[in-house]
Amino acid sequence: MRDQQYFDDLSVRAAMAAWRSGEAAFSAEMKSATVLTVRTLDRWLAFWDLDDRLRRGQRQQFLDFLETTARPAFCGVLESSPEAFALLDEVNFKAVREGVTTASLMALLTRFACSCEPAVYAPATQHSRRGIQILGRKLADMSYRSYMLTFMKERERFADRVATLVLAAGSDAKRPAMPLDVLVMRALDRRLMLAGGLPPERFEALLKPATVATPLAAASPAGRDLLPDQTPG
Repeated sequence: MRDQQYFDDLSVRAAMAAWRSGEAAFSAEMKSATVLTVRTLDRWLAFWDLDDRLRRGQRQQFLDFLETTARPAFCGVLESSPEAFALLDEVNFKAVREGVTTASLMALLTRFACSCEPAVYAPATQHSRRGIQILGRKLADMSYRSYMLTFMKERERFADRVATLVLAAGSDAKRPAMPLDVLVMRALDRRLMLAGGLPPERFEALLKPATVATPLAAASPAGRDLLPDQTPG
């Protein structure tokens, strides 16, 4: 039987695997000056397993909204704050007013914001919302702002757990090539989904191609990621 420690470790390793397999590349692409294309959107939707959330006829409209409104709003937000989270709610409302119609609009926009600034934004899904409540946190309402304010409270606790796993990894060669602040955010997102009932096999599948041990925390030069007394190596 899997215990809570196993789920913590699985969340961290799955976060690192997903970062290597696509999240890092998409984050860099969203922050670049490159204009987004339908092909980019198709790849992004496939990576996030969102192919069925947006019909072909809706994709150009959604892409135009991302390029003109969502991308400029999210990229460059470097600090988590109530204002940063409320910004996503505002972008969501604007999309609705402009007729960007999809039942999964919030799920799409929160994942897109995560791709733009993964150290600031986390996806809001049914599983993660359920998970955060199962862990004893209360959501004031259904807004993204409320979800993320609650998420960040849980982040304070989970960051200690991630740091313990990172330090246990030992040498620099065994640490992950992603910023620690991003690792905590992406691992907590997965941990909440597991708590909310997502089958662990979904994340275990990400680890199957890996050989031997997966490196667990080192620094990326661009991230606010170093533990006390550590230097990039």
